[in-house]
Amino acid sequence: MLVVHGPDLFRLARRLLKIAVHATPDSGFRELPTSVRIVLVDIHENPDSTIGQIVARTGFPQSHVSSAVARLRDSGAVVTADDPTDRRRTIVRPGRRRGRPAPGAGSRALDEVVAEVLARNGEADPEAATAEVLAALEVLARHLTPPPITQCTPGDRTC
Repeated sequence: MLVVHGPDLFRLARRLLKIAVHATPDSGFRELPTSVRIVLVDIHENPDSTIGQIVARTGFPQSHVSSAVARLRDSGAVVTADDPTDRRRTIVRPGRRRGRPAPGAGSRALDEVVAEVLARNGEADPEAATAEVLAALEVLARHLTPPPITQCTPGDRTC
C-alpha cells in the first residue's frame, strides 16, 4: 500500500488544481488568485450565504473574504444584498456576468487534460492511466466533496 504524507498531498493538490484550471471554461476564472477562486466556488456551492458563513466554511479571515467578494462583485461574478433579517450582514449569491462563455466554451475535456499531464510525465500507457486516474477522481469526489449547505441558522458558526 502506498503511504502518502502531508507534503505529498499538497503537491498532489497543487497538480489537481492546475488540471482543474485547464479544464475550466476560459471566463476570467483562471486569472483569479487561488484563494479568490475558492471563495467563488464556495459561493456557487452555497448561494445566499453571509460573509461570516463563507469565512467559517473556507477558513479565510473575514478581511480576505470581504475583499474577494468585493472583487468578484465588481467583475459581476457575484451579487450582494443586505440580509433582510439583519442589515449589518451581507448576503452573497452567484451573479450573471455578461459576456460569460457558454458552459464548455474555451475549456478542454478533463480526460484530455489528464492524458496530456500523464504523457508529459512519461507514462508508458497514458490511455490506461487516464482511465485509472479519472476513476480515482470520481472516488475522491464522491467521498471528499462536501455536500452543499442547504440551510444555516443565525449564529451557527459551523456553516
